Amino acid sequence: MSRRISGAPLVILACLFWSFSGVLGKTVTYHPLTLTGFRALIAAVMLGGARRSFRPAFSRGVMLGAWGVTLTSIFFMYANRLTTAANAIVLQYAMPAFVILFSYLAYRQKPTRLDLICAALVLCGVLMCFVEGLGGGRLTGDILALLSAVSWAMVFFAARMPGVDAMTYSYMGNLISAALLLYIPFDPGFSLAPGQLLPAGAMGVCLGLGYLMFSLGMRRGVNPIAAAIVSNVEPVMNPTWVFLFAGEFPGVFSIAGALVVLSSVTVYSILQNRKAASAQ
Repeated sequence: MSRRISGAPLVILACLFWSFSGVLGKTVTYHPLTLTGFRALIAAVMLGGARRSFRPAFSRGVMLGAWGVTLTSIFFMYANRLTTAANAIVLQYAMPAFVILFSYLAYRQKPTRLDLICAALVLCGVLMCFVEGLGGGRLTGDILALLSAVSWAMVFFAARMPGVDAMTYSYMGNLISAALLLYIPFDPGFSLAPGQLLPAGAMGVCLGLGYLMFSLGMRRGVNPIAAAIVSNVEPVMNPTWVFLFAGEFPGVFSIAGALVVLSSVTVYSILQNRKAASAQ
């Protein structure tokens, strides 16, 4: 792939891998901490191999991104159990607003008109996707989902810090998360049955491939705000896979919202690619 092509398409591909977690997680009875640790261990091994080093790194930027990776997984896993899936994912994908806020506070970077328009369209599309499920969640789960939006924004924001490599902090975040496997002795839902291990393992592979694509995209210099906006493909595709493989019909609003999000991020990605090419 040419260096003149921006990293936005790779971030979209990362989100497609991540979006399979919803349908796979429906068959796993592990505690949220166990499942977070199990899939993170697989992802850490994959990322360590991709970076050709399993040596930890502890710079400030790397640890900011790493803790963003870890906290996002924990908050979202719990939120998914304590509130509706719709609330959990909609609140998490308020994340672009936090990326824009962090970018302004740290670098005084004002969002462009294109950023704001696309962010607004994507937010409308995501809300349309889950309009049937909104309002049915519990307060604790909703708060945790909103916290996952903040920690998820940290992941995108850390990529802009000087000398920080997204693959390194993705590796570190999953390495930290893997320590949660220590919860297994206290998890009554843990099982070595193939029906549990296989989907949990597949979740780990999808997580690892997602972070690999995400890291490569961020290495290409994609703007954190742009990456945050196009990543909204995930909350659209997640219920789509559930519909295709588990038979849950997402509803008319969800289908309409999916079209809004996918068309918005596609046009946004094309315009960003043209902008990046013209700057060469």
